[in-house]
Amino acid sequence: MGMQNNKIIVIGLALILSSVLSYSIFGSNQEQQTEIGVIETVKEFDLSIVERKLTLDPPIISVNVGDKILLRIQSDEELMFHIHEYDHEVMIIPGKIEELSFPATIPGRFEMEIHVEEHEMDEMDMEMDFSNAKISINSVEVMDNMATVNVEIEGIMGDKSGIHWHLKLDQELLEKDDHAAIMVFGKDSYILHGISKGEHTVYVALVNSEHELVSEIASQIFVIETDMDVNGMNMEEKDGHEDDKEPIFVGILEVMPK
Repeated sequence: MGMQNNKIIVIGLALILSSVLSYSIFGSNQEQQTEIGVIETVKEFDLSIVERKLTLDPPIISVNVGDKILLRIQSDEELMFHIHEYDHEVMIIPGKIEELSFPATIPGRFEMEIHVEEHEMDEMDMEMDFSNAKISINSVEVMDNMATVNVEIEGIMGDKSGIHWHLKLDQELLEKDDHAAIMVFGKDSYILHGISKGEHTVYVALVNSEHELVSEIASQIFVIETDMDVNGMNMEEKDGHEDDKEPIFVGILEVMPK
């Protein structure tokens, strides 16, 4: 009888231990699944610009903070598409759909503009010798949540107003067709807005009219020590297009806070 009771006790303890172990494993798996199961929301939009107007009615695209935005843009003429404050831009060529992808980090309503200019990059490429092309970062000047990236360009034969370089923050540049990169024409500096607090790395490189790298990638680390304002924006500087022709307003990017 005593031996039978001992067997019952042993079996009972085994069942309890098994239940505790199963619960522990189940809980761990649930937590892991929760961490792995975080899915990034991608908001995709097809934008068409005809006669310098966005065909959307109304011309507004709306997303939430934290979404990743993917724009597929086409136009009936060559132009630069630009989004204020986010300072993302891409050159649009007729007959070709260009993609622009970036995270929605700043809440608010931001103007989408086009800049119609004749850069004539193909002819400039023929006049320029890129064999000794080099770009370096002279400095990154930080003020609040803005950073001004100052570069020096060497080894370019031809008119300096045709300089075309790519810039990215915290992501290395791709060898070709880097649609997430910021394109800079005819300037030796660029201002990044709404940068979060912490350490960041900026990458720059020279590219040709086909958006292929023609120089080594230069990079520099800098630190933002200021938390962003409630709206995440700095309004002290424009988007750096003061020297360009008058931009044409085509629509609104609306980023809703969480």
